[in-house]
Amino acid sequence: MAQALELAEPNVIDEELIRNCITTVEEISISEDKKREFKQETALEDIQALTFSFQNILKIDNLHGLLSLVKLQLDNNIIEKIENISHLTNLEWLDLSFNNIGTIEGLESLIKLTDLRIERLKNLQTLTNLNCLSIGNNQITDVVNAIHYLRPFPNLRILNMQGNPCSKDPEYHMRIIAHLKDIVYVDYRLVDPDQVQSAREHFQDELFEVYEEEKRKAEEMQKVEELHQRQQQLKDANLEGINTLLDEMLKDDTEQEKLKNLTFWPEVIDELQHEFRLLSEEFIENTIKENVKKENERSVFENALNRNREEKDEASISLVHKFNLKKKHLIRQLEEDNIREEEAVAYLKELQESNLELNDDLLEIELRQMEDDDQILSDFERRYGDLVNKFVESAQNEFFSKARELENNFYQNSLRMIQEELEHFAAGQLDELTPEAAMVLGDKELILASMNTSHDIHLGKIDGLEDKIVTNERKNFHSMMEKDRKDSVKRDRSRITEIGAIISRNKHEIEELLREMEP
Repeated sequence: MAQALELAEPNVIDEELIRNCITTVEEISISEDKKREFKQETALEDIQALTFSFQNILKIDNLHGLLSLVKLQLDNNIIEKIENISHLTNLEWLDLSFNNIGTIEGLESLIKLTDLRIERLKNLQTLTNLNCLSIGNNQITDVVNAIHYLRPFPNLRILNMQGNPCSKDPEYHMRIIAHLKDIVYVDYRLVDPDQVQSAREHFQDELFEVYEEEKRKAEEMQKVEELHQRQQQLKDANLEGINTLLDEMLKDDTEQEKLKNLTFWPEVIDELQHEFRLLSEEFIENTIKENVKKENERSVFENALNRNREEKDEASISLVHKFNLKKKHLIRQLEEDNIREEEAVAYLKELQESNLELNDDLLEIELRQMEDDDQILSDFERRYGDLVNKFVESAQNEFFSKARELENNFYQNSLRMIQEELEHFAAGQLDELTPEAAMVLGDKELILASMNTSHDIHLGKIDGLEDKIVTNERKNFHSMMEKDRKDSVKRDRSRITEIGAIISRNKHEIEELLREMEP
């Protein structure tokens, strides 16, 4: 059908076509007059369903503003690419079957999608809510690959692959119901539970391999997720680089190629790695525990700030409500036929005074709120700042100083062992030396210079990470406090503007009533 449509001039999606193609999510019977009225009067942002079937559309475009769209049918057109629909995040039903689409793309943001009709199985990983998949009458040849691709979709209940080359496979139906355990309908037919049991027994060896492979992948994904969580935990605690410091020291050490030829080198490196691992693990665990105190302090601060603001807001709302009640009462009195003009004017003058008092009272509350905010922020800044200083002191004394001590001990120990190895080499007491090792040991000045350079590189990496972590800690603290204070000022300005608008509106209403009383 798509090929036949290509003979005609491609259609462009515009507002006229959109309105002609408006339909309803559920099929309902209405008169033609009602249909025309519905299509013409429905606002674009309220459209929930569109049917563009057989419209010879080449490009998906001009669907901006259709944010309520739930169902979109674009089947039997000449569309070549999925595009310009990522903003339709409420979409649940998308039909793109019988088009010229080569690759599924641009659907990542459509997480509500439950019904998809298209050609090839690729790039559907984010559509975890997919309930109905119709890919019939296309060119899917391998049912095994298709099934393996669809197994991870937990909500898939309806599958149609009828009319594809793979549907001619004698085991096509049995494979689907055996491997897709939650499938309910296949090619528009209800799945028979007895057939499912028989199919699973038939493919039990294959299913066992599939289960084992999925188990292995799940374990790998869990490890990756745990690693990601650990990295995020280190980042949140400003500990990035602590657990990999020695690896970075050795990786950037240009002298390792020479030093690794020393017979004792692997042993001392292993010992250094062990000591660094113990040091970093202890510091990380202790710091993460301390970081909980920061999180708790932040939570206490936010709760105190919000609680105080809510109290002030309630007081302000109460004052406005009280004024509005008084205003309504006076207006009702003004509407009485027997009220004298002098009394009416007096009432309105009284209301004007009340409005001025309301302005003063609201501003007074906001002033107290600003003072309270400043006090709460200052108290938090002091307490949190103490925790920041404690972290910096701990990092410098409990980790980096000890890391330098380990490096210095390693350096001194290595120099001693180098001296011993040089003596053994000179005495011919070293057997089975490689040519590279013999060359290194044959030049005492070279090996000692390499050791010194290596030591400097290691200390430089330690100093660099210490500077980075200390700087980040203080910078993050400063940025956090700066943002909190800016947010507080922004809120205060917004509230004062709001107060001004309320008072101005009241003033305008009272003046209008006074003008109406003029002869």
